[in-house]
Amino acid sequence: MTMPNNPSAPIGIFDSGPGGLAVLRKVRRLMPGEDVLYFGDTARQPYGPQPIESVRKYAVEITAWLAKHGAKIVIIGCNTASVAGRQAAQDCFPDLPVLGMIEPAVRAALRSSPRKRIGVWGTEITIQSKAYDQGILKTAPDASVNGQGCPELLRLAENGQIQDKSALRELAWRYYQPLAESGMDTLVLGCTDLTCLRDVIDEVVGPGVHVVDPAEEVVREAQQLLQARDLLQPARDNPPHYRFTITGNNRDDFARFTAAFMDMPRVEVDQIDLQDLQRTIDPAHAGQLPGCEDPREG
Repeated sequence: MTMPNNPSAPIGIFDSGPGGLAVLRKVRRLMPGEDVLYFGDTARQPYGPQPIESVRKYAVEITAWLAKHGAKIVIIGCNTASVAGRQAAQDCFPDLPVLGMIEPAVRAALRSSPRKRIGVWGTEITIQSKAYDQGILKTAPDASVNGQGCPELLRLAENGQIQDKSALRELAWRYYQPLAESGMDTLVLGCTDLTCLRDVIDEVVGPGVHVVDPAEEVVREAQQLLQARDLLQPARDNPPHYRFTITGNNRDDFARFTAAFMDMPRVEVDQIDLQDLQRTIDPAHAGQLPGCEDPREG
């Protein structure tokens, strides 16, 4: 499947749920002329605790769906799926750029950290994979990287339970303490769900720690890639079209959350059955996926 040679083709973004909307919000700010296909795999969320092989399969299925619907580039708006499936998805669709969260965030962390002492928050898969560690140490062998899973904080963020700021600060501080003791000067938000807690996180880590948001970094790299290929859709008088599709039965909840998060008056959400999604895969990709012996980026 080839990349559409058409600037008006949409950008594809996917995540296990609404966390990847942080990527869409950056697209709207940095590339306001772009149409977007957003896919939320809400029937199978969260990805973090699942086997890496399962998440890899999901990433390939959703990339195939986005490609079938004309995406000119795919952004995996999820650190876990980036670790587990970006390379497999790219191998299956070599002519369609598939960008993950890890590598852009690694580059930003190295630029931001004066002493190369970097902390990472994320899901079990992201932290256990050491994808950030490997990416950072490959460029800066003298760097210090400390990963910290934060499952309780992520569970609240994933479910939109972000009203109790006092409880959130207490949790954030608990997860931050081990990293603070390491003397880190930069924190990578290794899960897009953490974006909706940015005010609490900034308060806990304080002004002396630079916070890297991979959502912004991956969108900037997507913008540069599209510009280099003359595929960037310029800003226009009519508003861009955003199409939202999910796999779960929570269309109304997803629509309400998306409208509030994106500051949009109303959002329409489609639903696709998982069996229909799985039928999107070409038979050539249904068996042994090429290049997926090592699921990690970088």
